[in-house]
Amino acid sequence: MLDLAHDPILRKSFEPACAGAVAAPTVGAPTVAASTVLVIDDDPVHRMVLCKTADRAGYVPTQAATFGAAVSSLRRTVFTAITLDLSLGARNGLDVMHALVEMDCRSPIVIVSGSNAAMRSETVSMAILMKLDVREALPKPVDLTLLRQVLTRIRREAEAAAPQPLPA
Repeated sequence: MLDLAHDPILRKSFEPACAGAVAAPTVGAPTVAASTVLVIDDDPVHRMVLCKTADRAGYVPTQAATFGAAVSSLRRTVFTAITLDLSLGARNGLDVMHALVEMDCRSPIVIVSGSNAAMRSETVSMAILMKLDVREALPKPVDLTLLRQVLTRIRREAEAAAPQPLPA
């Protein structure tokens, strides 16, 4: 696995994915944009790596470093997928999950966390009880190939489920 936090050359190659890559919000009801992912992580290096990986899986990533930024983005846009870190400083991933329930969010979630395996498993169990769609709970440092495969699978499922245009 790559250690981008300590390699400035590798880190530089991952920078463009999140810069300005935001799903187009509109005023009023949330919009549904094709293949978008909300990357929720308070660590800027991890957020950058997750955004670049999502970009390579065919998504337009939007990043959120805090609970407040995540909720704000979720109010504006319906995302194809969400990646969620469980540790977000003052607020945590469980707070985000409660907000997702309140918003009746149906987007698939991929937990990407440095928490131990027991904590990730317990969080998945709580998410199931909350009727959230958690697809994976991956440890940090994240296996980028596995993350890209998971995100690609979610994107393809969403594309297959999308209504097809009527023939002209």
